Amino acid sequence: MTFKRKLPTLTQCHRWLGLTLSLWLLLMAVSGSILLYKNEYLSWQYPQLQLAEPVTQHQAAKILDHHHTGYALMPTHDRPWLEIVDTDRTHYYYNATGGLLLERTYLGDLTSWLVELHHDLLLKELGKDILGVLGIASLALIITGLARWWPRQGVSLRALTVRFYNPFSRRGMQTLWQSHRFIGVVLFIPIFIGLSTGTAVMYAAPVKSFLVAVLPFQSKNNQPHQLINEVTAKNWQQRLDVAQQTLPTTDARLLYLEEPRIRLKHHDEWHPNGRNYVNFSDTGTLSEVTNTRHTPLGNQVSNTIYPLHVAAMGGWLYQLVILLSGIALILLPVSGIWFYAKRWQRTTHS
Repeated sequence: MTFKRKLPTLTQCHRWLGLTLSLWLLLMAVSGSILLYKNEYLSWQYPQLQLAEPVTQHQAAKILDHHHTGYALMPTHDRPWLEIVDTDRTHYYYNATGGLLLERTYLGDLTSWLVELHHDLLLKELGKDILGVLGIASLALIITGLARWWPRQGVSLRALTVRFYNPFSRRGMQTLWQSHRFIGVVLFIPIFIGLSTGTAVMYAAPVKSFLVAVLPFQSKNNQPHQLINEVTAKNWQQRLDVAQQTLPTTDARLLYLEEPRIRLKHHDEWHPNGRNYVNFSDTGTLSEVTNTRHTPLGNQVSNTIYPLHVAAMGGWLYQLVILLSGIALILLPVSGIWFYAKRWQRTTHS
């Protein structure tokens, strides 16, 4: 006698994926939604960061000449302070005169915990590997959910109806199920964008390699930048000046203090810190320039994944879309587990 093992149905796959991933989805959704407004939250939590005007590039350069390790985030309108992060991952915030406004140690406040949990679960590279696997599983979760719901006779408003009853009552199961279905279908695209881009960030290198292989095209005007070897940049202001001359349509966003190296953003570039680099040798001469516009199209496409995930483009409207995806990923696990618990309770007591 032989026994045939039945494959799990869509409903079973969706249910067990949901039960397995619910806690992780809640953690990612809550932390990610708050981090969308990280700068505003920091300014509210630490009023001393509320500067009337951003620190200028010249003022920042003078401060940076006294620091030689870690990296620095240059001031912007939404982040008006100069921020330096040392090798111990402690963040220092400075005003225009070089006065220390704030020192935030690693895991020293809620913001630091949220950042580290969202980025790698406090497990560094292992955490990123785990997040990648969970991200793929979460995509399977939402796809099976959509496939499980999809009406055989086509989508209609009736299929998205939600009848509201007290969720603690016997008929509350109907409200929980219908609201779960409504949120998952109506906000499927924002949810998919949030989960797919977050997963792609965890697999940045292979995703970039794939996109470059598929889209290897480069601009016909791809001319290498001439290196200004005759200029010796001995301090940060001189390095910033050379970088501006080399890539005149960019602004310096991230400075690596030990190398030294400058990361720049084109004015119309989506990535908040840009993907353009100007490197200097030990003697202070310009040694290498990387302009993202002169790289394969696949590389430029890969550089849009992170901005899409953190809503660094599209203004307040797209930021609202990503926020809705975060809210949905809070409500879906809660309604799904609540529904499952009520059904299990009813089954065991019947």
